[in-house]
Amino acid sequence: TLGHCGWNVLECYGGVSVMAEPSAYFGKSVTLNGLEDNGSTNVMLSQSNIRETILKATGLCINSSSWTGVPGYCRLTVALQEAEFESALRSIMHFKELVLGK
Repeated sequence: TLGHCGWNVLECYGGVSVMAEPSAYFGKSVTLNGLEDNGSTNVMLSQSNIRETILKATGLCINSSSWTGVPGYCRLTVALQEAEFESALRSIMHFKELVLGK
């Protein structure tokens, strides 16, 4: 799902998380509704705001590159209960639709 949604996923050999770069999103803009006085805010996506924007747009919390130490790459936890994992995947697909379209 990440790869189909514009993320470059690093190959992993086990563990509880995945490192991926949301490269298709950097430099794109997204409008978030209901954040400031119930108005809308236009955000130009970059590695410094991608985490917060995904959180505000979908409720999905990931670790940004400031946490991973790898420029542009985020950390997504995969050690979740099935329902939480499915919800996270839906959030990733929803964010793709918001920014990149279907």
